[in-house]
Amino acid sequence: MRNYILFLVFLVFLSCSNKEKNTELPIDNVVVKDSVIPNKKVVIPTKEELIFTVQIAALEKQNNSLRALKEVQIFNENGLTKYRLGRFSSYQEADSLKLQLQKKYQGVFIQALKNNKPIHIKEALAKN
Repeated sequence: MRNYILFLVFLVFLSCSNKEKNTELPIDNVVVKDSVIPNKKVVIPTKEELIFTVQIAALEKQNNSLRALKEVQIFNENGLTKYRLGRFSSYQEADSLKLQLQKKYQGVFIQALKNNKPIHIKEALAKN
């Protein structure tokens, strides 16, 4: 149990890292290029944007069942494949989805993204 909690804390720490690489994030007004991942697109934002999303997993190996979820956003960051759902302009909207997802996924949390890069939730809430 203790190792599980430490692992979750480690995942939260990694998700707040600034060295992030986005492989997919559907947003308005974007330039889309082919990705090295088959059937996926790399999205480059054309405007500054702060969004809130719910991370459901961060895994060393890709998971086909998570990858198949409708509207899942997949990020490769620091050697992990991260799976996130939702794209909200407010924390409250993301929190509502998080509460629903907690029934199915353990350790889900809200991740703030600025220009597709994770930022600390306190920084995001101060700007929102």
